[in-house]
Amino acid sequence: MIDVVVIGGGPAGMSAALVAGRGKKQVLLIDEEKPRNAVTHASHAFLTQDGIKPEVFREKGRKDLLKYPTISIKTDKVLSVEKAEEDSFEITVESGENITTKNVVLAAGLKEKLPDVKGIEDYYGSSIFSCPFCDGWEMKDKPLILITESSVGLHSAKLLKNWTDDLIIATNGNEIFDADQKKLLEKNQIRLIEERIVELEGTDGELQGVAFESGEKINVSGGFCTTLLDKHFSIIDSLGIELSEAGFVIADSLGRTNIKGIYAAGEITGPSQLVVSASQGHMAGIGIINDSSEAAFEGI
Repeated sequence: MIDVVVIGGGPAGMSAALVAGRGKKQVLLIDEEKPRNAVTHASHAFLTQDGIKPEVFREKGRKDLLKYPTISIKTDKVLSVEKAEEDSFEITVESGENITTKNVVLAAGLKEKLPDVKGIEDYYGSSIFSCPFCDGWEMKDKPLILITESSVGLHSAKLLKNWTDDLIIATNGNEIFDADQKKLLEKNQIRLIEERIVELEGTDGELQGVAFESGEKINVSGGFCTTLLDKHFSIIDSLGIELSEAGFVIADSLGRTNIKGIYAAGEITGPSQLVVSASQGHMAGIGIINDSSEAAFEGI
């Protein structure tokens, strides 16, 4: 029986595996190798790693893990996690293998849906971003567009005003702001365009202009967008793990969920930056060592 299975090989999963492995636990990290940030050219705001390419971060992380004989990595897809007898879990993976473990760390990333704008994928991660804390500095003081199809766009606009005073919001044909919110945008000199976007213009992933249904075209030097996160994870449903009103896994400061032996870290507990996910994974690893040490000490 393996001590810990970590599902997901991003910053949260790798950090959890590293801490648990250094705690003399036999750890298996299972990852599909389909990271959400694969389109991102650089990750920012992680001390000593500012500007690192996501693929380089993952490569360096895996090298760190494999220094320890207690840690192994498997490229596979987890199909199910079921509660077994004697405080253990049975995990089935796509390759057909069945794995028994005492503890599970849920650290799988989330899938995101971009606004329904033709060609936006060509610019996402290069000149259109979703997180101002991650990419706001690189886009500071430029004429930007915020493409949003949901009411969270107002919050994004408030944040983006910290980095630029030249901001336009485009709702792509959706009426998502009420009269008071529109007045607030106007007061902050943010133009609101509610027409459908018919074309994004630019070269080599660099957004230069946006064309609207009316024929109007605006010049920009990049932008941001709000995305929808797919939080559906069948494993969570089958185990009866408690979720927040927003649909994220509820976990305490040490990554514990309401199910003994199940820990969670990273995006599955809520949207987070790379550095935050890594921290949460670290704390989940500490939680595992803390709980197993407590049980062993009291059980003697």
